[in-house]
Amino acid sequence: MMVFVSVLSINSCSDSNANQETMNSQSKEVTMKDFGRTVPVGIDKEDGKFKVSFILSAQPYEIKDTKENEAYVSMITQAVKNESPVHVFLKANSNEIAKVESPTQEDIRFFKSTLTKEEKSGNEVSRKLTSVIPNLATLNSLFTQIKNQSCGTSTASSPCITFRYPVDGCYARAHKMRQILNNAGYECEKQFVYGNLRASTGTCCVSWVYHVAILVSFKNASGVVEKRIIDPSLNSTGPITDVAWRAACTNSTCGSTSVSSFANTAGNVYYRSPSGSLLYDNNLVNTNCTLTAFSALSGCSAPVPSTAHCGF
Repeated sequence: MMVFVSVLSINSCSDSNANQETMNSQSKEVTMKDFGRTVPVGIDKEDGKFKVSFILSAQPYEIKDTKENEAYVSMITQAVKNESPVHVFLKANSNEIAKVESPTQEDIRFFKSTLTKEEKSGNEVSRKLTSVIPNLATLNSLFTQIKNQSCGTSTASSPCITFRYPVDGCYARAHKMRQILNNAGYECEKQFVYGNLRASTGTCCVSWVYHVAILVSFKNASGVVEKRIIDPSLNSTGPITDVAWRAACTNSTCGSTSVSSFANTAGNVYYRSPSGSLLYDNNLVNTNCTLTAFSALSGCSAPVPSTAHCGF
């Protein structure tokens, strides 16, 4: 689940060392990677450090609670309050924040123009889509079609959907799933859940600050409309209720976990922040870029590779 939102940086898809630099801190050299210019949407103190969340990325990031980091923590806290960007550098090969710099005025203008509280209507094509799937058989058929687009399967098209790599990119997976539904003539909603989330793939555990999947409506055998979540990254056997899905996002066998809130949105919403700000990706440029960047990955290892070039 993640991109390094950095519209203004010039990151290369192929050169993982292109944005590294070295800083000298108390005579120790620290190699850093340019995370990019992005908007922090949460910061919470726990166990002698701060857990930070950024727009789009579902992974938690951390910064140590030290005297040297006081100014950085203050900048992040203020940026969360104002929903404004900062320029972040991570310690190489980790999710630990090493340095924070002030944004440019161009950065601020860009993100203020990109984030919105307004739900936008879909395009003309989506208005012709059916909002309720006619029966369970059709729902299950659509689930199979979506699942078969998983990276590593023989039927997956390009870009494939990164269900095998739950660490990040849920926003892109959900948007691609919606496209498959749209192509079949159906529309959906999305559900976003926030909190200290931990999920199990059956072989490993993953931590998130939020998760998102598509929420579909269908008619059961009695003709009553019900809703189900489609998310093969958490349940590969079929659609499940949203209650069961949120329970899967809070698997206590993976550690301490809790849900702070959840919300449903229109299907065309690409990302929703905990405070309700929205991002859109109507042409799927960012969706396809992110899925391509993660397509060769699997398991619960972190950190994810930089996808700053996929930024808005």
